[in-house]
Amino acid sequence: MVTRILLELVLIFAWLVGSAAATAAQDSSAGGRVVLYTSVDEPYARPIIRRFERQTGISVTLVTDAEAAKSAGLAQRLLAEKDRPRADVYWGNEIFHAIDLASQGVLAPYRSPVAAQIPQRWRAKDDLYTCTGLRARVIAISTRPQHADLIAPIKTLDDLTNPALKDRIGWCHPAFGTASGHFAALYVLWGEDRYRQFLHGLRANNLKLLGGNAAVVEQVAAGALLAGPTDNDDVNNARAEGMKVDMIIPDQGRGQIGTLLIPTTVALVKGAPNEHNAKTLIDYLLSPQVEKELLDSRFLAWSIRDAQQQARGMDLDYEKAARQMRRAIEIALEILQERK
Repeated sequence: MVTRILLELVLIFAWLVGSAAATAAQDSSAGGRVVLYTSVDEPYARPIIRRFERQTGISVTLVTDAEAAKSAGLAQRLLAEKDRPRADVYWGNEIFHAIDLASQGVLAPYRSPVAAQIPQRWRAKDDLYTCTGLRARVIAISTRPQHADLIAPIKTLDDLTNPALKDRIGWCHPAFGTASGHFAALYVLWGEDRYRQFLHGLRANNLKLLGGNAAVVEQVAAGALLAGPTDNDDVNNARAEGMKVDMIIPDQGRGQIGTLLIPTTVALVKGAPNEHNAKTLIDYLLSPQVEKELLDSRFLAWSIRDAQQQARGMDLDYEKAARQMRRAIEIALEILQERK
């Protein structure tokens, strides 16, 4: 009798263990959680993620970064965690760090069914990341009436070297955020000699290096600066708050280089602890619905699916620019901070 009871207890225990294991497996694939690292500004990202949680029942741990370290900080963290990844999905606010992470083996291939709607130009050939939605580099300009005569001639980045603008131009630090990619793009398109010439012109104008793109807009809106390159969403945010600032899309004339278009990127982290849930989240982030929400909130400038809405962008090899980013930043700091 005792033996029979013990046997039944053992069977019950075994069933409970098996049931718990099955539940854990189910939680890791159909429910449970997913960890998202994103450099998309939290006020834009969080409502999207909360809606995903409600629709899927999957809990999302959202990890963001400080304004000054956008993209770069998260990329460094992902590299440091490469052998023991904590993140499942990387949602970047630009493309250059996604390219770098892919080249260093941090990302895993995943071809989302949603990616079929996205032009091939904006999909990594090895499916290590997919782009969605486009932002643009713009020049923030003061709308104060007393500045109108100085602002009117600004149509290109080269115009920022006009001596009439001395002490009144700002740019985000080259090592921070989308500014890094912007400097790298100019280095690749112009070549080193032309790039250095441009930087020396900025230096002669006492260019102010600031701690982020938003800081550039704030300084322009406050009247401390007249103009400075930044991202379209930073200007849109400031205008929504009633600040005295507007923007121009630079270099749109015939024979000019165009502006830098900045796609956001979504990628699966290699060795993601919650891979099934990660793919579900990736499909959601790449959806037209999420892109439309980011367009409506004016974080994005244009849909990646509709080329007709885009400004003329740079004819840029993004992978080459990503490879040359370190060199471009070194030269920029050497000249702009007079290191040599």
